[in-house]
Amino acid sequence: MNNLFKLENFTRRKLPTKFYSGLSALLQDLGVDGNDVVEDFISNYVNHAYKKSQTKSSVYLSTGFSRHVVKKCLEESKVKPTSSKLSLHYDLLVRELVKLSKKHENGLIPIYGKFGSYTSAYNQTKPPDNIITSKSMLEALINSGIVSKKKKNIYLHSSLPTKSNNTKLYLINIISNLMFRLSKTIQYNLNAKTTDESLFQMTYLSNSIKPSKRKELTDGLRELARQHFEEYQALIDSYEDTELSNQAIENLNNEIGISSFIFNNINEE
Repeated sequence: MNNLFKLENFTRRKLPTKFYSGLSALLQDLGVDGNDVVEDFISNYVNHAYKKSQTKSSVYLSTGFSRHVVKKCLEESKVKPTSSKLSLHYDLLVRELVKLSKKHENGLIPIYGKFGSYTSAYNQTKPPDNIITSKSMLEALINSGIVSKKKKNIYLHSSLPTKSNNTKLYLINIISNLMFRLSKTIQYNLNAKTTDESLFQMTYLSNSIKPSKRKELTDGLRELARQHFEEYQALIDSYEDTELSNQAIENLNNEIGISSFIFNNINEE
């Protein structure tokens, strides 16, 4: 009887068009292969359903895909990892730079050198199959406002970006992390038994702001968000175990934090 499902588990629901219109426009602008998106989505969807039920018949009923598609996905069984090595490398690198900035006089970190430099921190944290060069990563850190270059040194301003980094590779990584974290948060709250057990998830908006006032409001929200994020950063940092090695952090395979974004959109049906 444990393998039987309630009828509501097989009632497939339809997402509003707004979900697809926003995501499709963004992915196309980023130059993402639409066919890969569809194939990877189906593969992940089927494999997730199979992990929950462990029976093919349940997968047919709960996903809506044909027997042929389900069989193909399960035979391939190549679900791509949800965590991003690029994101982990970035986080570990910034973590090392924070340590170095405290060790060097005036917080100036040498760019080059075998020990105590940016390049040594970069080489220490990069994954084995890394394709991002040390120079490219440094440019990304500078463009985002995290560090500034001073002759042969860099100065760490904050581990919070102050400017946007608009390279397509960076933005693809951003949307991947955002969708994963948002989906997991909603899923966690869906399964929470009480409000106290749920994670924070809230949106506040207005539909009655005149166009002439939107820039002023956006600037105000950005400044307010920046102030609060400095408080969030201080709180999260106070809980960090600074003695953990990079390998130990990778083995934990976990993340906890907070994300927010400002939106100013034309509504689409």
